[in-house]
Amino acid sequence: MDDWKKKHEKVVPQHNQKLPPTWVAQEKNTTMLHELGHTVHISGRNRCVAKRLVELLREAEEQAVVSSFLLADQEIEDALLETSQRGVRVYVMISSEARLGRETGDGEFEQRVLAGHTGMLNRLAGHVLFRSASHFHAKMLLVDPWSNPQGLLLTANLTREALERNEELAVELEEKDVKDAAALVGWAMWETAEHELVDPMDRFRSVKPVGSLAHPTPSENVVATTAECSELRHRVVEIIESAKRQLIVSSFGWDMEHAVVQRICQRARDGLNVTVLARVRPSAMPALISLREAGAQVLGFKWLHAKAIWSDDGRALVMSANLQANGLDQGFELGLHLDGERFEELGERLRAWFGLAQWQLEEAPRLGDVQGRAMIWQDNQLTEVNVREQSTVSLGEYTASSAEELVVDEPSIPSGEIAHEVCYTWVVNAPTLQPKAREVFQPGDEPHVSYSPRAFEEYLLRGKRLVIAVNTPEELDAAKQLKDELSAAAVVVRKETQP
Repeated sequence: MDDWKKKHEKVVPQHNQKLPPTWVAQEKNTTMLHELGHTVHISGRNRCVAKRLVELLREAEEQAVVSSFLLADQEIEDALLETSQRGVRVYVMISSEARLGRETGDGEFEQRVLAGHTGMLNRLAGHVLFRSASHFHAKMLLVDPWSNPQGLLLTANLTREALERNEELAVELEEKDVKDAAALVGWAMWETAEHELVDPMDRFRSVKPVGSLAHPTPSENVVATTAECSELRHRVVEIIESAKRQLIVSSFGWDMEHAVVQRICQRARDGLNVTVLARVRPSAMPALISLREAGAQVLGFKWLHAKAIWSDDGRALVMSANLQANGLDQGFELGLHLDGERFEELGERLRAWFGLAQWQLEEAPRLGDVQGRAMIWQDNQLTEVNVREQSTVSLGEYTASSAEELVVDEPSIPSGEIAHEVCYTWVVNAPTLQPKAREVFQPGDEPHVSYSPRAFEEYLLRGKRLVIAVNTPEELDAAKQLKDELSAAAVVVRKETQP
């Protein structure tokens, strides 16, 4: 920096600054979990759940029933086609195309996935019977329910992304579970479907209820949300109330205003150890913040989609329903109550995910307690930041009023810099002599005698002013003295090219 510039800095500590609700990055954990369990499986890159679905389809002899919000996985499509070509009756329940078109965002229903779903319809139509409705949201596979019952209840849609990328659950169904689920699915398929696709040339056509099937009575393990039944919601509430010391809740969708979410908040406020697993998404933030404020531990994932609830009282539920009205109160959803070995295995699966969570939600953390990646919730949006121990911010360059003291009033310190400590810097330059300034000489007759240092008159928009011009710092003392004697306005720097 030259003689006529001076760098200034101000260090502002921000350790105690309170942040809005913030997702704090957790230490990266690369542990690989076993996808196949004894009865409770998880999705993953090895596609063990997808392979189990294919295996069940290949074992089908009479009938296979699939339900999924949408379907876009080549291996499963191939297995459905092969199953049908062996003479097995194959039924597929999916959501209506109109609803699928509205369900974009969050990485679940991207246009590419929807395009794959449409291609699947074109390929399988005529080989399997499709029935659709806007309220179909259950996810399961049932094979030969009345002769050799087997099946899986899932949280995953049957798409490649869900089966390989998401955190998802799949539970093996026992013989009675398959029969109970088949009764509910049969009723929903024939009495509540809105459209049907049989011939690939016809596309979907409207259908009416058969009118001969009564709604099944609730069973011990398989529960549902239907237009006539809210047993799934009742079972969720029972599990929440049963918890004595610990409650684990995993869901993709959350509604802060829903009574079930409010009840979880109250249990957390009452001192229950509540752990929440959720996908980090803006629409869920109000509910997740309420849960954190109530005292729950809230763990965030990029792709979690599993829906389950587990209580230390020995009760648990894996389900297709989100914790929203469209899931607990409306739609067609299925849930499976787990106890005994299946209960224990689900608890192990959920707790294993604790250590793999990428984020933890904090209600209002001190900035000094956060370091590294974080996502701040402000103005109804999430902003990803990198919190550093120190940040340096340049406030630019300023011109001093006079060259003998290179200072200015402290610049305005901007807000919003995310660091434990911020060093603000700015540079102050000496003022320079105007190019057209006119020299002022000492009083007296010709010849003119210059002041030492020289004095000049500068012309400004609002008039003129007298200044003392210097070339080197060594002239400053004399310039300051002459400035006082002549009542000059400032000391300025004269460039070497100026006369």
